[in-house]
This record gives sequence, C-alpha cells and structure tokens, in this order.
Amino acid sequence: MGSAANDFSDDARKLRDQAAASADRLQEDAREELAKLRAQVERLMQERVTPALAGAADQVQSYANRARDTIEHQADALSETVRERPIVAVVVAALGGYLLGRLMGGNTYVYSRDR
Repeated sequence: MGSAANDFSDDARKLRDQAAASADRLQEDAREELAKLRAQVERLMQERVTPALAGAADQVQSYANRARDTIEHQADALSETVRERPIVAVVVAALGGYLLGRLMGGNTYVYSRDR
C-alpha cells in the first residue's frame, strides 16, 4: 500500500510540475504576443498617424502665415490711407468712436436733465 501511495504522490507531483510548466509557457507566449502587438501599433502610429499630424501642423502653419501676411498687408494699406488723407481718417475715427459710444449704451450727456 505504501508503494501505491508513493506512485500516486509522484504522479500528482509530475502533473503539478507539468501544469506549472504549461502555465509558464502560456505566460511567455502571451508576453511575446503582447510585444508583437505593441510593435505593430507603434509601426502603424509612425506610418499613418505621425505623417497625418505633421501634415495637419504644416497646414495650420500655412494658414497662420497667410493670416499674418493678410493682416500686415491690411495694416500697411490703412497706414498709407491715413498718410494720404489724415483729415478723413480723423473724421472717420471720431464718427466711429461716437457710434461705438452710442451702441455701448449709457447716457452721453454730461449734465443731468433735472434742472
């Protein structure tokens, strides 16, 4: 009877060792698959996403440069107009200020009406 118990114990030990070895192999295989997937994702990011972002950044930079050029051109044109017609520029600025003041509301009278 002792021999059968020893055989059973040896078989159980072997099964436990085989199960542990199988679990280790599965764990290593899972790590390898994760590493492969990670490498694929990184490659896809470099191939597709990074160029798309670079293209978008270039386009935004182009829009910003065009907007800056347009603003500079308009400012130069306005400066030239003011130099050519200073009286008209002062009248337009005064009229614009008056209209802006009226639109912003509030009483424009300096003295109260209760006299």
